[in-house]
Amino acid sequence: MKFKRSHQFLCDAPSAVALAGVMFMLLFYLLSNSALLLTEGASLVRLPEGGSGMPKGFSHSTVVAMDHQARLYFRNQQIELPELEKQLGQLAKQAGKSGLLLVLKADKSVSYEKITRLADAAQTVGVRQTWLAARPRLFE
Repeated sequence: MKFKRSHQFLCDAPSAVALAGVMFMLLFYLLSNSALLLTEGASLVRLPEGGSGMPKGFSHSTVVAMDHQARLYFRNQQIELPELEKQLGQLAKQAGKSGLLLVLKADKSVSYEKITRLADAAQTVGVRQTWLAARPRLFE
């Protein structure tokens, strides 16, 4: 005995609405989980894993990156230490009483000596505090 089929199977490609929904969910996931995103201009810097606290009381801050060969990057451009000192000195003067916070994104393979040399140079030109950036832990 044969039964009549009232429904037909569709063999079409997935609709654009479903595909767009999946893409928006993927975009939302990537934006909400900032630990998976790459830092612009510092793709060669592998930050150590650590806490995510930021010092309080600073209205002005700036970021300097240091790659595994201890090359310095400021405002997405490679820079030498004497020129960086001039730039940080100008920013420290603009910061005034509140002080300037230097966020140093140093690669985890850079020696402690090179990091302290940069921190000392920054302090002599008026940077009030140097903070070492770390990559947040994925699972607490």
